[in-house]
Amino acid sequence: MADCPNMASCRMYPLFKLAGTLKVWQLNYCQSKFTECERYKRACMSQQVPDGMLPNGKLLKRGN
Repeated sequence: MADCPNMASCRMYPLFKLAGTLKVWQLNYCQSKFTECERYKRACMSQQVPDGMLPNGKLLKRGN
C-alpha cells in the first residue's frame, strides 16, 4: 500500500519528541494502513482533526 497522502502536512508529527515513538505510528498507519487512521478518515470527511489525536482515535493527554 502507498504512503498516506497527508504525511507531509500531518500535525501529529510535532507532538513526538522521540523519533522511535513517531516511527511506530508511521509504520503502523502512515506507511501502510493509512485508510484505517482516524485522522485520515476525519480529514477525508472535512471534519476537524484535533492536534492531539492519534491515528487510533485516542487523544494524547497533555501536561500543564
